Amino acid sequence: MEFKRSLVKLVAVLSLFFTGVSLINVPNLNQSQTVQAASKKGKRNAVAELAKKQVGKPYVYGATGPSAFDCSGLAQYVYKKAANKTLPRTTYSQVNKGKRVSLNHLKKGDLLFWGSTSSPYHVGIYVGDGKYVHAATPGQGVKKQAISMYFYPSAAKRVL
Repeated sequence: MEFKRSLVKLVAVLSLFFTGVSLINVPNLNQSQTVQAASKKGKRNAVAELAKKQVGKPYVYGATGPSAFDCSGLAQYVYKKAANKTLPRTTYSQVNKGKRVSLNHLKKGDLLFWGSTSSPYHVGIYVGDGKYVHAATPGQGVKKQAISMYFYPSAAKRVL
């Protein structure tokens, strides 16, 4: 009888031990995914906020900041400073980065392109609430505008 009691205790202890070991070795994928998602959301928000801070600066063809921009220079500058993400210099190259997203499901920081989807002539940064920031023209400089049917983007890319 004493042997059975000792055996039951041993089995109980081993059971608790192995249960504890298996719980320790199981990674919590949900927590990791949540941290990664929060990190991406934070970077997207930082991109949008820095883009908005550039409003009012002049447009200068070939300029990449910090005091003047052309459209692709603005995108390149903001992504590097806000998210430590290096984008190519031209809209023609920037459109090849990231994944294509629907214009109906934009998130802050998404790049908006105008012109053909393979060879766009203009880029802006979506900042939320149906608005984007872009280096418009030499006469207008960097502006924040609402997406309109009169100047509707042809493509959007998510690089964060």
